[in-house]
Amino acid sequence: MAATRRATSGTPELETPANGVSQLDLITFFHKNAVHELVVVEIAPGLYRIEAIIAWRMGRWTLMGARGPRNFRSLDNLAKHLKTMGLGRTVTRLELLP
Repeated sequence: MAATRRATSGTPELETPANGVSQLDLITFFHKNAVHELVVVEIAPGLYRIEAIIAWRMGRWTLMGARGPRNFRSLDNLAKHLKTMGLGRTVTRLELLP
């Protein structure tokens, strides 16, 4: 009997970002007013990621979770997450796929 292979989960294989920041560090940067801008990036259809532009660090810094980059399946969940983090008056920009 031939072995069958299960289909992978609905999450596509995505590259791991070079720069990562934990949620605790990001909240600390919010309190220090070091976050210039938050960018919500659509990395796949219906899959979103938060990237921050921080004052004294070069480039974009991706919000990381326990298993890698923190991905959101809907903008509603992402908006709730941002409200609980207390981002205040930080500029938030949305980048969608073409």
